[in-house]
Amino acid sequence: MAVQNIAVKLCGVLQSKDEGEVTAREWRLVGQEQDGSQLLTWISTKNGHDVMNVGVYKNKTKTLDILNTFDEKLNIIQASVNSSHSLLVYVVKVVPSEDGADKEAIYCPFLISLLPDKVNMPEEVEEGSTKQIMLQFVYGKSNKYSPGIRNDRFLLFKHLECIKIYRSPLFLNECEDGTEKWGFDGIYPQPETIVNIFSWAQWDCVNQVLFYIHYRSPTQSFAEGEEVKSPSELTPTLSALQFHADLPHETVLNIPLSLPHVPGAHGAAAACGSYEDDPIPLRVHDCSLDLYIVCDQRGMLCVCHHYLYKPLDDSTSSLVLDDVDLKDSGVNFAYSVTLLHHGCVVHSVVPDLPWSLAKSLRPSYTLYNDNHLLVNIPMLFTHILDISPQHEPCCHIVIPMDPSDSGPSLAPLHGWGPHTMVDLNTLDVVTMGVSEKDLTSTFKSDTVIENKLAIMHYVIQHEGNMDLAEELISWLCLNQHDGLGGLQRVMQEYLIGTTYAVTRRSLPASAVGLMNWLPFTLHLKFADVKAGSATVCVSVSALWRGAAAAVVLAPRQRVAQFAEDAWTRLWIALCALAIPKNRLRPDHVRDRLAVTLHCYQPEALSRCSTPMSPTGPPIPARRPSLVAQDSLPFMELDVCTTSKQEHVIAANLRAVSVHLMTESSNCNSGALESGVHALATRWAAAQLDAARALCRAVVRAVGAVPQPHQTRGFPFIDEMESTHALILLKTLEQYYVATDSIAFPLPQGFSSFFTYLGYRTLPFHAFAQYVHRNVFELQIDVLKAIIASKDDDKKRSVNNKLRLIQIVGEARGRRALAAWPSRAALVLRARDHAAALLSGVTAPTRDHAPHRPVKDTGIAALPSGERLSPLDTFLDLLTAKASLNELDFNLIIEATLASVQQETNA
Repeated sequence: MAVQNIAVKLCGVLQSKDEGEVTAREWRLVGQEQDGSQLLTWISTKNGHDVMNVGVYKNKTKTLDILNTFDEKLNIIQASVNSSHSLLVYVVKVVPSEDGADKEAIYCPFLISLLPDKVNMPEEVEEGSTKQIMLQFVYGKSNKYSPGIRNDRFLLFKHLECIKIYRSPLFLNECEDGTEKWGFDGIYPQPETIVNIFSWAQWDCVNQVLFYIHYRSPTQSFAEGEEVKSPSELTPTLSALQFHADLPHETVLNIPLSLPHVPGAHGAAAACGSYEDDPIPLRVHDCSLDLYIVCDQRGMLCVCHHYLYKPLDDSTSSLVLDDVDLKDSGVNFAYSVTLLHHGCVVHSVVPDLPWSLAKSLRPSYTLYNDNHLLVNIPMLFTHILDISPQHEPCCHIVIPMDPSDSGPSLAPLHGWGPHTMVDLNTLDVVTMGVSEKDLTSTFKSDTVIENKLAIMHYVIQHEGNMDLAEELISWLCLNQHDGLGGLQRVMQEYLIGTTYAVTRRSLPASAVGLMNWLPFTLHLKFADVKAGSATVCVSVSALWRGAAAAVVLAPRQRVAQFAEDAWTRLWIALCALAIPKNRLRPDHVRDRLAVTLHCYQPEALSRCSTPMSPTGPPIPARRPSLVAQDSLPFMELDVCTTSKQEHVIAANLRAVSVHLMTESSNCNSGALESGVHALATRWAAAQLDAARALCRAVVRAVGAVPQPHQTRGFPFIDEMESTHALILLKTLEQYYVATDSIAFPLPQGFSSFFTYLGYRTLPFHAFAQYVHRNVFELQIDVLKAIIASKDDDKKRSVNNKLRLIQIVGEARGRRALAAWPSRAALVLRARDHAAALLSGVTAPTRDHAPHRPVKDTGIAALPSGERLSPLDTFLDLLTAKASLNELDFNLIIEATLASVQQETNA
């Protein structure tokens, strides 16, 4: 979105300086310097005729200084000024006229002194040439040798020929009246040639780095399976010269490139005959090579290359478009981004674009929020690549654009705020950004699931917007266009991403390095994404590993050995690539946990020792205003001796600790142990918090958040309509599968709530299958609730409950029978009690619950005057085998009465 226009703003600045009419027009941006100032040219009317002005504008101070005024209109395509604004270099492009003898444009470089009190005439730096020429001042300490001398330097780029560095000193002269004035005696006649032949160059004004591509003989390789190149075949190489304020410049980078169109000797065959004059950023190249480099002080270096090609039908190779016949049909619009700090290349291809459209597209690249590279393809889409130095590149986002007839030509603009770019065609200032609205609309569109996963990763780990993440999860629960598998993958991404982000933010600085061995996402694979009518095919390929010494100059070889800059950080990052990071895989933890779950017993007396154990101070209560929004539809309490949640947390603690100790064995043992303990405990705690937050988002999506007047737990399910309960069950089932597949703990109370919901919703045969597959857990609280339900009138219902009692363990079965006010439960308890006494086993503790579920109807089991009852005979037998203290007379009597009454009624 254009926030302002440079031309309109500078017209206002000129109006504030002069009360007369402002006639400035035809504004053109021709340069940019390290201090954030921009050089511009414009036409104005002076004394009735047009003049050309060259000025420098600094947005920080909102000042526009006119450097020089030419009496004639000149086609100045690029300019640069020194730090003291005393010398100006510029390039005039003389375009041949239609009836002239010259067929090609001529580039003429000039220098002009801006010192006051002198009539300064432009001085030609070199003779004009048909090869593209650009000029650029090098900033730094220019008065190194003497306070009275300013030793300014500027570079001259001449395409396919050389790069020279000129020195233009200024001298402080003493005048007759005792004052001192700066004087300029001209350029030193003998420049230093620092690069002989190059095919492409770019000047980074912020870091004062010169990037250029030259051709050199290939290095002889003896690696098995590697292609052996002929010594006469030159290889394109990207090099970088770092300029210092008070030290000689040095070559800090040499990267062999693999370009789709390999030029001939010294790049001479690569010239396509036409130039695109790029003053911002300053690039020298022809139309055969469109390359752009993004460099950051943290050691991030991205080499962005854009080209068009058409695949050959008879092979797997491709061909750059040089033949008109190949342009008749659709062509492939491609751009590759070499992430040097990650040692990989990300290839992106938009196939089958019309030639007229593909030729007009010029992608722009900018760093966004320190962790992403924004690739803007006008009229098509915005591509967001995750290039964070904290983890491997992954999770790219494609946001489609609204269709339009033309697009901007964007270039980075310094000194106007972060992520600011300028449209060189209209001088509109554009702030690049990814709004929450764009992310939400893309997530809710019919985009592929990989794009939604990337958005979820971006929102959680890089934006920290957990509210938006939960909102997107809730929306996806109700709009499952990608099927059940898509929802589960997004839930898994939420769990892993939230755990990683929360743990990293809470770690001390000494333990942050250990995060390299823990998972940050489950979906590292790049996938194709459809953006409107275009499809973006993305793939990644690895570069050399462990070759930092052959690519970047080592710190001990630098002219300033102990200085730290982008190149030392890049060297450290490349050295780290030699040691592969084996991150912990959640599926491995799940496999180990599946083995231990066979030994898990809810009735065990032991308790796991985890950060969730109730040994520390209680968690402070939330504000009352947040409790209603934060509440879950169940009581967060497990009614069992050993919680499965604690069991899962203990397994994760053990897996994380062992993995960290194994992978980081080369670190200091003392610091390693403390770091591992801090990381493992925070990781386990973050897992539980993430699972609880995801459960909250899921139940909110299906309207299962209890109101203040409603009771949570099993009564909440009893009050729900059957259709609503079924929707809640299916949604919670996806939540359960997502957490269980990556070994995440569930909130306390969820298992019982989920089981009771299934009992109330599913047919019994389906419910029993879930129980046998260990999806539903029959804890004692839910078992009592199922047993105590008032549906004992049907024989099938009684048999179903008895079947559930047989599935659970002995202890839970007896407790459930004691809570069941049914004739069948009474008979089973009495038989169990009698069998224990007759077999000599110590009888279980008496249950003091009432035993009479039926009324005494005077049946024949009671004794009469003529005979003894069978009950008396049975009691005599029991008293002979056990003491009266162990015998529960009431239970046996009531069970006998219930049994006889049941036979009588039958």
